[in-house]
Amino acid sequence: MEHEQFDEALMQCIHTLRAGSDMDHAIQNLLEIIAEFHDADRAYIFEFAEDEIHMDNTYEYCKAGITPEKDMLQNLEISTIDRWLVLFEEQGEVYLNSRDGELDENSEEYRLLKMQGVESLMVAPLYSETKLIGFIGVDNPNENTYTLSLLRSVASLIVNDIQKRITLEQRVINALARIYISMYLVNIPADTQKEFNSNSDVRKYVKQTEHASEQMRTAMEHMTDAQYWGGTLAFSELTTLNERMKHCDYISHEFYSSTDKWCRANFIVVDRLENGDLNNVIYGVQLIDDEKKKELEYQAALEHALANQNEIYGELLQMQSGGVIAVEIKTNRILVINRALLDMLGIDETKKNQLTHEDFLSHFVDKKAMEKYLAVRDTLVEPYVREYEVMRGDEHVFVLCHTKLITLANGDRVSLTSVMNITENKKFEQRLLVQSRMDALTKICNRGYGEAQIEKLLKAKKNGMFLLFDVDKFKHINDTYGHSIGDEVLIQVADALKQTFEQAGVCMRLGGDEFAVYAPEITEQMQAETMIQAFFERIRNIAIPQMEGDAISVSLGAVLCAPDREHVFEKVYQRADATMYTCKKVIGNSYDFYTGRNPA
Repeated sequence: MEHEQFDEALMQCIHTLRAGSDMDHAIQNLLEIIAEFHDADRAYIFEFAEDEIHMDNTYEYCKAGITPEKDMLQNLEISTIDRWLVLFEEQGEVYLNSRDGELDENSEEYRLLKMQGVESLMVAPLYSETKLIGFIGVDNPNENTYTLSLLRSVASLIVNDIQKRITLEQRVINALARIYISMYLVNIPADTQKEFNSNSDVRKYVKQTEHASEQMRTAMEHMTDAQYWGGTLAFSELTTLNERMKHCDYISHEFYSSTDKWCRANFIVVDRLENGDLNNVIYGVQLIDDEKKKELEYQAALEHALANQNEIYGELLQMQSGGVIAVEIKTNRILVINRALLDMLGIDETKKNQLTHEDFLSHFVDKKAMEKYLAVRDTLVEPYVREYEVMRGDEHVFVLCHTKLITLANGDRVSLTSVMNITENKKFEQRLLVQSRMDALTKICNRGYGEAQIEKLLKAKKNGMFLLFDVDKFKHINDTYGHSIGDEVLIQVADALKQTFEQAGVCMRLGGDEFAVYAPEITEQMQAETMIQAFFERIRNIAIPQMEGDAISVSLGAVLCAPDREHVFEKVYQRADATMYTCKKVIGNSYDFYTGRNPA
């Protein structure tokens, strides 16, 4: 009987993994099957971080009445389970029958298990080839405790799926993390942080999810050379960040570290609350030692040239690949502008001597930003670093300007600005942003971005028509013609959706063969039916040669969001889903409107 239970549970696990298109959802269901097989309080997966020092609880299933622990089990040190690592190597498993009977009460393992209420556990390692990458286990099992066969079998099944499972958003985060020596996602209202990338020096001071502002202040104080404490600590202060980033999404600050390296700290806005205050920001620190030393060398050479009127240094300035401009504060006269900057702005070098400071500033698109710069320029104490958009003829160029106020040997004050062309970087950032919002297969909005856009329209009372539909007998199409043809069906259905609605609405793929669209301003049923019929006509015109004449059709539920009522996305979705379900009784491009009689 026990063997039959094991076989049945294992087959359930295999079916769950192979049948699910959403891997996260499939693994979650898998943990439920394992927990029920062992009658355990909790089933979970831990994965080791790339630094091989920390680990995170990435998946968790809890029996009814059991408190989830996943959020508390992030960024733990792997050394906490050193005893397990030995057992994994020697026995291939960990079986703890009694916490109080088998563990030293003073050990970190005992403390961690007691905090979670874990009396006993069973754990199997996750190996990728010969490398240990994590483990899967259950807490407080009551049944089938004689064997870890199910856990070991499942561990071998899911390793590849876990390693392949990485979202587009995570790829964006990983790309950014490679730029920074430490990077954290900070929630300003909650004063919490989540590590994306860091090093052992920073982790000495940033250890907890809560109290982010206090920990980061301490970390930056220890990371910064004492001469730069004032500016660096003021920049890193989270309590003043809302005011400083009220009108911008990016600020940076350069400092000299306690390890004798130049660094740049950056705050990047991820999202804001409805009132415009900051919600989540990325705080990252870059190592810029080589870049900064070159810049200081260039500036030193330029100051020497200006002070001594040395032609050799002047020519060296002209030879620099980055743009440089020096402006006399008293008269706003351009003292020096090199060829690289003239070329960056599309200014003919023969007109250099006639170029005024006003002419130079006219190339900058954001005039208010220029007014703000001029308001602070004459009193700068620390370098002023900002990104700007400038015009090079009809071409838009993005630049990073680094301005410093210097005093020459004769007492004159000069603003010295180095200008770097960052257009390609900005284009790359824009591509990453577009990719994070787009469904990779169909090139329409993905669920997260599409749902957020519709929610904004509903909150703004831009009421209209919401349609929810899926492709009829899509599983049959995949099974009969293969997944490549199934993908082609989804692409052509999405194209039909875009051709009908994209100019007037938000089109998105919810997942699998399910799509949705929201069309503002369409609140009358007659107008809505016209749009739906136009969409159906495009669906009927889809012809895929490999399907040998088989027609494609959809079942569609429609909800008209009346302008005299407030609507929320979740309720509108439920109504459309219930209406779509009733349409499935009619074969071939059927639709219906939610009337209130549909169950929802």
